[in-house]
Amino acid sequence: MKYVNLSRYGRQIDPFFFALESVLLEDLKADLFFIWHVYGAVIIGKNQLLETEVNEAFLKENNIPVFRRLSGGGAVYSDEGCIKYSFLSKKFDKDVIFKESLTKIKSVFDALNIPVVLSGRNDILFDGKKFSGNAYFHNQYGSCLHGTILYDTDFETLVKSITPSNEKLISKGIESVRQRVTNMKDVVGKDIEDFTHFLVNHLTDGEYVLTEAQEQKVFERMKRFSEPSYIKGNNPPYSFKHMKRFNCGSVGVKLDINRGIIKDFIVYGDYFTDQEPEDLKGYFVNQPFHVETIETIINQFHVGDYIVGLTNEEFISLFKEDV
Repeated sequence: MKYVNLSRYGRQIDPFFFALESVLLEDLKADLFFIWHVYGAVIIGKNQLLETEVNEAFLKENNIPVFRRLSGGGAVYSDEGCIKYSFLSKKFDKDVIFKESLTKIKSVFDALNIPVVLSGRNDILFDGKKFSGNAYFHNQYGSCLHGTILYDTDFETLVKSITPSNEKLISKGIESVRQRVTNMKDVVGKDIEDFTHFLVNHLTDGEYVLTEAQEQKVFERMKRFSEPSYIKGNNPPYSFKHMKRFNCGSVGVKLDINRGIIKDFIVYGDYFTDQEPEDLKGYFVNQPFHVETIETIINQFHVGDYIVGLTNEEFISLFKEDV
């Protein structure tokens, strides 16, 4: 696996790396790996609603930007003390991608005699606490798994950035985060630069350098990921809204209903996707808003093809209660 050497670009905002992933996938011939060097920011999942995921007042007061990534999953805060990475592959089986990529990250800590364990599909733990979370997306060219290693991250800023503006909730959130997640700097005993160097040398066996054409594409494409309209996403007015937590993650629906007819429809949450959930909109728009009609519509497709791990029955349940 080759390491994409980005040293000449220095520290960049996250849209640089979103663009880099998409450009490299288009030209991908063999597995690639790279490290992100970023500034502090909140990153929301592709299918999340900005207004429900971040403390906008705190972010504005502290000049912390928000960006929207290409993968599903939940909102995260990352700063200069967080190591972010991407694995690019021609494989498309998401379970294989998760297992192989997380096993590689685990092998870095195995080499340092630090006992870490894989948890579920997405996380890596040390001493029962999470220090690495991961997300995935694919397109016609290949797959990308990207993730984080909490190394020396500011937990207080993390909690305040993604917790509603309520001092009691923030206080409890900081305490809860410290009980559930951990930084790895003191465990590893290396500064972040030395550990990153060790990680790269352990996982890769050569370098890949961007061509001038690729570089131009990256800087052009990152503009799209920086646009306020892309970051805010689609958030239409609604007269019906319902979200529930399932095994696959949080899934919600918002509908704009006029005189009993569905005029707009979105599905949102921190789930992972195969096909685009946005494509479901065509099934619902201009249809009557009745539970019986909704059930008939949903039974025309398999929702698990869009939202990984969600059943049709679970999806139907979202339309049976307005909260």
